Amino acid sequence: MRNAGFRHLLLLGALLAVFTGRAFADDLTTLTNGTAYAKDDNFQPGWREATAGFGIMFSPIGSSYARPTVDYVPGYIEAGYMLSHIHGSGFFRNNYEIAVEAFGAGIYQETGHYIAGGTLWLRHNLIPEGSRFVPYVQVGGGLVSQDIDHKYDGHNVNFNVDAAGGVRFFVKPKMSINAEFLYQHISNANTGSHNIGINALGPLLSASWFF
Repeated sequence: MRNAGFRHLLLLGALLAVFTGRAFADDLTTLTNGTAYAKDDNFQPGWREATAGFGIMFSPIGSSYARPTVDYVPGYIEAGYMLSHIHGSGFFRNNYEIAVEAFGAGIYQETGHYIAGGTLWLRHNLIPEGSRFVPYVQVGGGLVSQDIDHKYDGHNVNFNVDAAGGVRFFVKPKMSINAEFLYQHISNANTGSHNIGINALGPLLSASWFF
């Protein structure tokens, strides 16, 4: 049931809060005396970001005609690389980042058991001056393996096309917790006998480290 999926997300969110809460408490003075704004260093060319997270996805969204119910709980890891200097001023200071992601998900509602794959992301970071919040938007695509009924997807190997928006909150100058909302489309791009595919939407939580 979908209520069970929400309970899973809340439990994982509580674990993330416990993990990051001590880091926030230990660094509160540093974050409020101005040192935290050294976070700008994290968004210079050549800086790297490592991220681990989880979420819950619901499908179908939009037109549900002939589409299966595929609700799943993904976990993922990412490696990001900053491509550009910070440009602009005020709230609209920004840069660009590329990231590679590997993810795996358990399907808990209706057809199939798993979804696993990889995504290449292009991310646009907004880096407001004097703030611990860093919003971002991103688009990506990649390959997926899954075992939903082949009357919907034709075969196991498919493509994913994604769009997401989120915000980082820096609990340390080199560490953030992140909340994100993801749209994910999975289909075989008409390379199989059937191509109904999956349109899913859901929230993600994660933590990032910059180096």
